[in-house]
Amino acid sequence: MRRPMLVCQAMLAVLMVGCANPAPPATEPTSPAPTAAAESVTFAAADGVTVTGRLRGTGTTAVVLSNMGDNDPAAWERFAPTLAARGYSVLTYSYRYPVRAPSFTATMAKGAVDDLRGAVAFVRARRASRVVLIGASLGGMATAKVAGVLTAEAVVVISAPADLPDFDLRVEDADLSAITGPSLFIATDNDTTVPAVETRRLFDLAPQPKRWHSFASAAHGTQLLDTPFAEDFRSLLVDFVTEVAPA
Repeated sequence: MRRPMLVCQAMLAVLMVGCANPAPPATEPTSPAPTAAAESVTFAAADGVTVTGRLRGTGTTAVVLSNMGDNDPAAWERFAPTLAARGYSVLTYSYRYPVRAPSFTATMAKGAVDDLRGAVAFVRARRASRVVLIGASLGGMATAKVAGVLTAEAVVVISAPADLPDFDLRVEDADLSAITGPSLFIATDNDTTVPAVETRRLFDLAPQPKRWHSFASAAHGTQLLDTPFAEDFRSLLVDFVTEVAPA
């Protein structure tokens, strides 16, 4: 049975219009992220398509940051230096389709999963012995789907739905049960793009050890980085990663 139409339409909006609605502006200044040189890289997705990205740091623990459906890495680009400065290798990348594409297809959805598989293979080929996966919205779905089979050291899923039936993309129970590392699931209480209950479904099915955190905001995914909760959001991510997967 399909999800209620209103929920489906809200979740599809993140893919089809690229999270165009801006989050409320931050009302408090936030600390600037430390700088780190970024290397422009290319790598092959699991199906051979060439994908582009930016790699920071040289640590043997790599963090892969996966985009929302808008495919805009700008928010992760701002966050990546924070982890790189703590000794991690950090990969940001773009899916194979254009940033803020006006339409979305099932082929693009499947491609996002293959792109993440390729990203993990790439950082491992660059001598990463451990990999942490962090993804928001569509990137959160891809992260949840591959984290177990790719033996991720730790997993963070942000504002992700369990399924997008119109695009034949679903996080299966088996995907979640295969996760072996600690996981953190994050949502916002008033998200209308992907309601928190959707991400909570993923959390409920994931094995221990796992954690849940919600913010009293309407921001969706990485939009949290542009709200008064930005510092708390960054700290939550950094504290989790450094605790469960030290550099």
